[in-house]
Amino acid sequence: MDLGVGVYRDTQGNTPVMRAVKEAEARLLKNETTKTYIGSHGAPSYGEVVLPMVFGAESPVLKANRASATQSPGGTGALRLAADFIAAQLPGKGIWVSDPTWPNHHGIFTAAGIELHKYPYVDPDNRLDFDGMRAALKAFQKAMWWYSTPAATTQPDLIFPTPSGRKC
Repeated sequence: MDLGVGVYRDTQGNTPVMRAVKEAEARLLKNETTKTYIGSHGAPSYGEVVLPMVFGAESPVLKANRASATQSPGGTGALRLAADFIAAQLPGKGIWVSDPTWPNHHGIFTAAGIELHKYPYVDPDNRLDFDGMRAALKAFQKAMWWYSTPAATTQPDLIFPTPSGRKC
């Protein structure tokens, strides 16, 4: 397992296509009705499924029609869309990224002209730095946007914060 990118490799270094993936691809092909490009925000049906999962089916935000979804070609593409959106719609706002984070995240946000800040994520023993993260959250909770690596991308560190905060 290559935890750096979340990819399984066999002993020869190959990434085999898993049976479940092949079956899912076969279903997609079988049920495909068009080769037309989907719109620039992705398939509307994607948002219809994802938004209730994110906000909750009875969310006041959804009931007031104050949320929308945009489907992107991948994690890096999604971050660039978010960076451009923040730069255009919230000028002067910064963003906080975990330390460590993926190396390309710095370039994505700074290329959009967004001020970048870091918050502690793991301690020297490679365990969740809950106290450091909580202190940083308190310091910037009202000031800026926050981006958390585990919430948005492949999680190479296998740290899963829980409601109690300290169980990993």
